[in-house]
Amino acid sequence: MAVERVSPPVPKQVAGLIFLLFWAIAIVAWCLVNLSTDHGVRGLIADLGIAFAAAGTAGLSVSLRSGWVAILVITLIGIALFAVGDLLHITLLVYFLRILAPAIAVVILPITKLVNGQRYLA
Repeated sequence: MAVERVSPPVPKQVAGLIFLLFWAIAIVAWCLVNLSTDHGVRGLIADLGIAFAAAGTAGLSVSLRSGWVAILVITLIGIALFAVGDLLHITLLVYFLRILAPAIAVVILPITKLVNGQRYLA
């Protein structure tokens, strides 16, 4: 007998609150960039803003708690990769992530829809 796990839905009000919170974190990070004198740290702070803004934007198109967990895991992976790229001055990785994070948030997540466990273009 198979047991199906059901992820509870996230209310739109909570999704909107998380969107605003993540965008507030992003804006504060972008405002704090000039406080550092090290270029690697400055880039990391700016890239943290990109990661949080992308996560907030992607969160509007997700309605289940499991989707939110996936967004947060992807965001944490992105922050770790941004840290590696910025602090070790791996320019190719940083620019790739700067393109990929908003692309995933704005293009890929909103156009897919989960139907009966399968992802389809909406």
